[in-house]
Amino acid sequence: MTALPLRWRMVATGALALALIGLAARPCQANGFLIYDISGDALGRASAVTAAISEPAAIWFNPAALSFMKGVNASVGGTFITARSRFSPTGGGPDTDSERGNFVLPAVFASAPVSDRVALGMGVYTTFGIGIRWPDDWAGSQNAIAASLETLAFNPTVAVKVSRRFSLAAGFDAIRGAVDFTTGLPAIVGGDVRLVGGAWGYGFNVGALYRPLPQRVQVALTYRSRVALHFDDGQADFRPAHVEFERQLPDQGGNAAITLPDMITAGVMVRPIEPLTLTFDANLVFWTTYQTIQINFQHAPARVLQPDGHDSYMLRLGADLAPPRVPGLHFRMGLIFDRSAVRAEGLGPGLPDANRLDGALGVGYGRGHLRADLGYLLVYFLPADAVGGRESPEGTYRTLAHLLGLTVAASWR
Repeated sequence: MTALPLRWRMVATGALALALIGLAARPCQANGFLIYDISGDALGRASAVTAAISEPAAIWFNPAALSFMKGVNASVGGTFITARSRFSPTGGGPDTDSERGNFVLPAVFASAPVSDRVALGMGVYTTFGIGIRWPDDWAGSQNAIAASLETLAFNPTVAVKVSRRFSLAAGFDAIRGAVDFTTGLPAIVGGDVRLVGGAWGYGFNVGALYRPLPQRVQVALTYRSRVALHFDDGQADFRPAHVEFERQLPDQGGNAAITLPDMITAGVMVRPIEPLTLTFDANLVFWTTYQTIQINFQHAPARVLQPDGHDSYMLRLGADLAPPRVPGLHFRMGLIFDRSAVRAEGLGPGLPDANRLDGALGVGYGRGHLRADLGYLLVYFLPADAVGGRESPEGTYRTLAHLLGLTVAASWR
């Protein structure tokens, strides 16, 4: 045990260094703009792991599991996302494709016990973001040309084993957010305006894990609070196409606010036979926080976005098969139904959300202190119609995304 403090310092130093990479990440849209799947292990079973997580990424999925994990644990990984959207206008006309977005989202986790009942953990990761760009002259340019929301979360956590079968955990969330939004100016002015800004927001999370039959039947419940990001020191860069408007629209300050939603997740794990683990999770995400966004400028009229978000849910099924003849090997698969967080009247090109059907596959192998996990997720967005012309030209959005996650974890017991 005397070596644990040194190992813990090494893990923490590595986590801090790698976390800086996350500042350059630009994720694409998932449920609303939540990217839930941030572990190669979890990704392979559709992230239905709230009651069955046994890696340091439990800090995100369910920190209550940390107190049941032995020794010092650390993981480093990333999720590669590629996505493209297409808009087909109502009444005919040519389709418009967004640029293909390619993003890498890093995630670093570490945990260690401080007693037989208490464990500490730290996570640095990205789980909320938007990244999409349309042609400058497309039909919806006055609604959005480009939209980017980047976040980086720092999540220290403590877990307490209340009894042999029950654990509770709580964590603090510090989230750095950065926005970069470009929209076209009215036709009489031409050109566009770009607003950029950064902000910190703070929240908390709690989790519980109950194991009536340890490693056979387990149930879990977690909650993450909403986090308000107030971009008070933004900068607006007006670029009118007609020079006579340059004096009326100088570069100026701007501000906006976005509230990341709170979320409740319930999960169950059942192991009917020793090699096979079946899991089910339900996520409830309170997207009513994403109903109206007002962008204020110092010397120009405000811009009001009305996505009219509504509460949404995700249903996840996962399976993990560990062949007994090959210790350490795991095969995984999963399915997800993901309900859209935006109604048809509020659907816009900055977030072309839709109901989704997802399929997952994964494989993992561990030996000694190390393990590696690879997961793949196909995200198929059902066609989503934008109606009313409030946030988008009327038409249909179609999106397809692929996620590939790789995690390498180490454990010292």
